[in-house]
Amino acid sequence: MKTIMELLQATNSDADFAHSDDFISDGLLDSMDIQMLAVAMEDEYGITLAGTDLMPMNYTSVDAIRDLLRSRGVEGDI
Repeated sequence: MKTIMELLQATNSDADFAHSDDFISDGLLDSMDIQMLAVAMEDEYGITLAGTDLMPMNYTSVDAIRDLLRSRGVEGDI
């Protein structure tokens, strides 16, 4: 299973996610990146994300993304 950081890097390989406190404010993810990341997470973790799950606040950090995934039943090292 890929980690959140691996999925982020696949979405935007030029971004320095490790040194960002807010992926959205820092311009590392835009709306298209969020959609691509959501599709990758659905495929990787076998989940379905709702339209409300695509809100930028769910993608500001690894912790925010992890919380979103856990709310959809994903467990373990993500």
